[in-house]
Amino acid sequence: MTPLTNEAVQQELELLTRTLTVARKDLGDLPQRKLASMLGVAKTSVVDWETGQDSPTVRNLIGWARILMLRLVIVDRIGVQVPCSVPREHGETWETYELRRLTMVLRDVRNAYPMLPQLEVANRGGFSRVSLVHWESLRTPPRTLGLIRWAMALDCRVRLAPMRPRRRILATVEG
Repeated sequence: MTPLTNEAVQQELELLTRTLTVARKDLGDLPQRKLASMLGVAKTSVVDWETGQDSPTVRNLIGWARILMLRLVIVDRIGVQVPCSVPREHGETWETYELRRLTMVLRDVRNAYPMLPQLEVANRGGFSRVSLVHWESLRTPPRTLGLIRWAMALDCRVRLAPMRPRRRILATVEG
């Protein structure tokens, strides 16, 4: 596998932000300033993300997706979502949980190939082995482009998928 180019990684980020921008506009009643307020960032940040002038942090990307009832997922080379059954820990924020879930999926993908050492993944992705060790051990989360590079180094991609609606428990009164 040839090393990843910055252009390829940037195109992946643009696909994510373009998808989120279209989803926001499809809602019709979620202006950039309201989205920015919900994320706790300046309106100019959302404008910059949507125009490709800047990239959101992973936490902001996760939050942006959640507001639109989407979530980041890892898909394999043929576009099938890589399953992950990591439970959310008590008191864990949504963003922290999602970061942990994405990290664990990528770690599990690499571990599924015993002949794929961390150094090779790091070389493919254009990041250091030390960074990968920190990401896989959950010590430090990757930045947005690092997450995308990591997935691509494993021949996977970061994509958006609809969130499953929560089941509503209806109380019945018998009498």
